[in-house]
Amino acid sequence: MLTSTLTREELAARIDAFPRVDIAHTPTPLEEMTRLRERLQEEGHTAPPIYVKREDMTGLAFGGNKARHYEFEMPHVVDQGYDTLINIMDYHSNNARMTAAAANKAGLRYILILTNAAHRKVQGNLLIDKLLGAELHLLDQFQSADANQYAQDLKSQLEAEGAKVYWLQEHLFPRVVGMAGFIRCGLELLDQINELGLENVHIYGVAGRSLCGLMLTAKNLGLDWRFTGVTVNYDMPLNEYIFQHADDIKELLDLPITFAESDMRVLDQFVGEGYGIMTAEVVEAIKMSAQTDAIILDPNYTGTVMAALLNEIREANVTPNETIIFLHTGGLPALFTFANELAR
Repeated sequence: MLTSTLTREELAARIDAFPRVDIAHTPTPLEEMTRLRERLQEEGHTAPPIYVKREDMTGLAFGGNKARHYEFEMPHVVDQGYDTLINIMDYHSNNARMTAAAANKAGLRYILILTNAAHRKVQGNLLIDKLLGAELHLLDQFQSADANQYAQDLKSQLEAEGAKVYWLQEHLFPRVVGMAGFIRCGLELLDQINELGLENVHIYGVAGRSLCGLMLTAKNLGLDWRFTGVTVNYDMPLNEYIFQHADDIKELLDLPITFAESDMRVLDQFVGEGYGIMTAEVVEAIKMSAQTDAIILDPNYTGTVMAALLNEIREANVTPNETIIFLHTGGLPALFTFANELAR
């Protein structure tokens, strides 16, 4: 074990200094996937213990990791006097759905620009967006190429009408606040790990801001947790998405240490043809998790991470003395968009 840089109480105080609303159901369970491990052993593989951190159970409009993000982001927006949110997302987006739910909780008007969304079947996250009352702008393929200009024009129009508009993609805070939310999750996870007496922890999750928050917890408390991040699309370079913000989060929270690229092993070979297109490996991962431990995964994020984890175990890239923790970040409504492929 490395020497601690902060105590648990000191790190918690950094997070507790920020305004926060209580909209996530926490703590989320840390659940052992005993039957998945048995299935892999039946295949002839040496499988370590596998646990799942159930961020799909945060409860906000079908749950997911973004609930922890928005506990901090909504007070930030409201306290600055904004009354309207604009968000640009892909039509599959879990972020879009959970932002709609959080905006409702905060009493904010929510305008959602969805790319590649025109003429799509109203299913999955898009259906939930509608139920939550998001003001939808469904762009076709050609409009999507200039979505930022579309948002800028809409923002200018709304401001001329008297609205005070917070366009999420225009601000730094939304890019780092998820990391803060998952430092809080990391402290929660640490308590669960200690209670269960787990050792040699190796966390697998989507290569993104939530995993970075757990990395920050480990780095600042001197924990020996290991991290493997799995990429899920080709359009989000990790340097731009997370690594260039390592100093931003360090400064925001006044942390003694931040994360680096070397802290996360990245697996980028499981994307297949691209975001929103399931591979056979993802289909297998979804069915295996459901048919062993009744853990339901999504086609875009957690299914891809589980496909990577299964491959890691089958290829003996994890050791028997490790404890695997799979970060389940939610995304369940997207399952129904892929009903035909999954039911085959």
